[in-house]
Amino acid sequence: MYKLVALLVSLLTTNVVYAEKCNIEYLEEIEYTDIECQFYMGTQAYRNHVYSVAAAHWQYATKAEGRFEGDDSLKAMAQSTLNFLYYQGLGVKENKILAVNNWKEAVKKGDFEARRHLGFAYSDPAFKQKDAIKALGWYESVFMVAEKFDELDESDKNVYTDALDAAEKIRKQLSVEERGQSLEFARSTL
Repeated sequence: MYKLVALLVSLLTTNVVYAEKCNIEYLEEIEYTDIECQFYMGTQAYRNHVYSVAAAHWQYATKAEGRFEGDDSLKAMAQSTLNFLYYQGLGVKENKILAVNNWKEAVKKGDFEARRHLGFAYSDPAFKQKDAIKALGWYESVFMVAEKFDELDESDKNVYTDALDAAEKIRKQLSVEERGQSLEFARSTL
């Protein structure tokens, strides 16, 4: 039950939740096929708990060709949140392995939030590859990447704070040697 509550709190701090509400009049000024339009329509569907529609918009956004400044960032956010839907089986067939693999790819592209998602996945008892050392390592990597908390935007501050809370719980369960292994793993992800 505690894990479920932690998951819901984690979900509430994703980029989607902190994305600005989309002004419908603004959407009328851009093309339906624009990545920005698709991303925000997916966000609206997600907020309304219509996960299959959110997934469809975000899938489109991830595959669309970027034409404008900021499209790459929106594509990364769409992929990250789509991965969350796959991990949880919300509106799409559950596929934890696909989500984890996609988050690893997102990390390689600089997606900060994906590190927190990986920390959660590797600490999740429902994940067959659960590994407390890797879980702590992914959380530790959040701190290594974001050295200056004050310079983070609001969404990234929430990611950092969530990682801090989760890492503390895992640290208590690991030996000194295992904590060292997790730091070594974290450095390997940079």
